[in-house]
Amino acid sequence: MSYYTFPLANGTMVQTCPAALGYSFAGGTTDGPGAFDFTQNENDTSTVNPLWEAVRDVLKTPGPEQIACQSPKPILLDVGEMSVPYEWTPDIVDIQLLRVGQFFIIVSPSEATTMSGRRWKAAVKSAAVEMSLTAAEPEVVLGAPANSYAHYVATEEEYGIQRYEGASTLYGPNTLNAYINLTVSNMGYLSSASTTQPPSGPFPPNNVNNSLDFISPVVYDNPPFFQSFGDVLTQPATSYTPGDVITAVFVGANPRNNLRLEGTFTAVEQLNGGEWTQVRSDADWSLVYTWTSDDELLGTSSVTIDWESELTAEAGTYRIHYYGDSKALGGAITSFEGISRSFTLS
Repeated sequence: MSYYTFPLANGTMVQTCPAALGYSFAGGTTDGPGAFDFTQNENDTSTVNPLWEAVRDVLKTPGPEQIACQSPKPILLDVGEMSVPYEWTPDIVDIQLLRVGQFFIIVSPSEATTMSGRRWKAAVKSAAVEMSLTAAEPEVVLGAPANSYAHYVATEEEYGIQRYEGASTLYGPNTLNAYINLTVSNMGYLSSASTTQPPSGPFPPNNVNNSLDFISPVVYDNPPFFQSFGDVLTQPATSYTPGDVITAVFVGANPRNNLRLEGTFTAVEQLNGGEWTQVRSDADWSLVYTWTSDDELLGTSSVTIDWESELTAEAGTYRIHYYGDSKALGGAITSFEGISRSFTLS
């Protein structure tokens, strides 16, 4: 989105800018004002507190080209030109347009103001009619934000006023028109006669392996004296009625030892023909997993599993199954399981 060049409807060539946040971004909104002396409608650099300019310049002083491109926004944070330890804000964004018959769905990485949304939807509708993409009148909706977060997108007029939304429109006064251009110029691919798709653009950076992590590591886990990992501290009752909350508490370990991706920490199992079958897992909203650190020095913890049984739950015999992983003082991680006694639901 930096220096994306495109024509306006009148043929004038314009461009976007590297991302930047204005002083009114720190001013907040009417229902959520910012701190210190930041205010909205801040588009006059002569009124800017020199203290904040000094703080800004410690991070990154915007150059004359960036200042001119973002005008009339006085730049507080030149986030689009800061890349240590990695990019401060998205420069590669994903804009989508989906079609189901006469129904068009715009997917935006930025929060659209009311008027931005109206203009964007009107442009898509007009292009759909002009291209005869559907015989019926097009219906257009806009969903945002999605795929990434690129702050706000305001109209050019709203940008000039520099309230919170305008100051938070990252890529300069032409941001909305750039989004519209990118959307409308690719609408031909939504034709029922189209057999191709837009060329793949650049992919955003993957910062998984270099993201800063301020979460302290797990040092070790220990069970309480005379107990083992997975032991049941609180058993469920022997019988329940659908709709009841069924609870079991286990001797646990820190769940960060193993995130169990594509697996589960919790399960409800039902007895069928002498075999236990998993019928609920972490994927179910009705099953709630709560880990509690009981003593940080000793490394003891407990896990509470609550099954908020549904009114439609099938009658039968069940049990609660807990899957955990403990970390020894030397760093070795060992998996374990805990199983409650059985109970009936009727």
